[in-house]
Amino acid sequence: MTTLEKEDGTYTTDTRSTIFHIREHFAPDDRKDSDNELHKEFRKDVQKPLDTADDKAFTKEEIIVVLKKLSSKKAPGEDGLTSE
Repeated sequence: MTTLEKEDGTYTTDTRSTIFHIREHFAPDDRKDSDNELHKEFRKDVQKPLDTADDKAFTKEEIIVVLKKLSSKKAPGEDGLTSE
């Protein structure tokens, strides 16, 4: 794995430090005290109830339209379901 330039202008020195930097950059610790405005909004959104009074059930036709758009050349997601 190659080296990466960090925010302070220094570079990672080996595979271990490169992987650590990638993890810290793309998946930092989730701490309320360091939230910016966008993250504060995300926190509020995830606290809202998932079911609301104006929810409507999907129709069979809507589901079929979405399923037909799935690519057979894609790997399954975390649920393990393929487009087939």
